[in-house]
Amino acid sequence: MKNKFLLFALLCFTMISMRVCSQNLHNSWQITLGMGVTKFSNSDADFIGDNNMFQLPAMSLTIPIGKRLSVDGALSISSIDDVGFMSNTARYFSLDGSLRYHFDAVFKKFSPYVFTGLSAVDSDRKISPTINIGAGGIYWVSDKIGINPQLFYKYSLETSESMRSHIQGTLGVVFRLSWMYDSNNRSRRASKSRPSCNYNQFK
Repeated sequence: MKNKFLLFALLCFTMISMRVCSQNLHNSWQITLGMGVTKFSNSDADFIGDNNMFQLPAMSLTIPIGKRLSVDGALSISSIDDVGFMSNTARYFSLDGSLRYHFDAVFKKFSPYVFTGLSAVDSDRKISPTINIGAGGIYWVSDKIGINPQLFYKYSLETSESMRSHIQGTLGVVFRLSWMYDSNNRSRRASKSRPSCNYNQFK
């Protein structure tokens, strides 16, 4: 478990380093806290140990790197074996790194996006890589809080001895980091005369 958290820390450090090299971007970082559910096919469930798995927590850090691009690092862990509507005999751990492309906002407050990336996934055997694609969106209930549904398809190579391809859905609450948001607002007001490279999900 220690090695898994070291991997997560390394991913976050890499993302922060990318942000430091992009100081001309005036946008906010976001933290998401929530839960997730994975679904394996019936044939793969015999190999993994469960058909569906519940993850709590599922959390992520998102950092903008361009007008419509952001990088996202996420961690999801099966910390509860029985949640009433679902019980698990196997454990699930996933460390995800994704590149997001954001579309224009829909109905002013819903910001959809697609993404691709890689994961290191463990389920009671050993850590295996997956290749991911997916989509999600954020419905902003205020300028600092949003609801974030997201759906992954995680492809595992057929040669993998410990993992199988599966679907993961997550649902979380997004928090725009206040210190970064307020600082960026001041920066934008002070630089109105310069061209803007910000992606505003409220447009």
